[in-house]
Amino acid sequence: MSDLNLYWATPFFRMQTETGALANQLRDYILGCETEGFRKKQSPQIQPLGLFESEFDFLSWPDQRVQEFKAMMSGYLGAFVKSINGLNDQDLETLKFDNHCWFHITRDGAFFQPHNHPNASFSAIYCVDPGDEEPPNPSAAGHIIFADPRNVHSYMDPANKSMRRELSYDGIRFRLAPAELIIFPSYLYHFVEPYIGEKPRITIAANFWFSTIN
Repeated sequence: MSDLNLYWATPFFRMQTETGALANQLRDYILGCETEGFRKKQSPQIQPLGLFESEFDFLSWPDQRVQEFKAMMSGYLGAFVKSINGLNDQDLETLKFDNHCWFHITRDGAFFQPHNHPNASFSAIYCVDPGDEEPPNPSAAGHIIFADPRNVHSYMDPANKSMRRELSYDGIRFRLAPAELIIFPSYLYHFVEPYIGEKPRITIAANFWFSTIN
């Protein structure tokens, strides 16, 4: 229908960023940082057994691999902000962003509780390593789930239970791939199902908020 309008849409970026060379380098570096000196002292979430969360200043670490990741992330974030706001390069140069960024190492049995990030405009997750290539239990492979932000409690019948993806009330569930990046509004509630596997699941997460350069 030419007069169908899609109001209240949610921008959601999802892309395989590179071949995995940087992800492999970051994996080795992050595993080497799995020490108490790098652990987040006061996490906003209860930490289940098997989950390591770093301090929130990861993008400021001087290691070359981290700075290469920061440059890549900034490029995708800038393109995302330009696209959804109709900005050009000059407009983007008038904005600066602040961030919190950290990594998670998820080992056998760990998970993330439902949460959002209310003090940021956009959040991102980069998959360094999803863990076992063939998890022994596919339903416990550390899938991430995003809930419908409209908090809809709709009567369901054959006329609305099969609507196409952008209209559906269903949540989104998927398993991140190596070097995959997602960027989404920070108000979206999401969680990670328990991960059961031998290899650690490693992700980098970030929150961003913007201001105008005077």
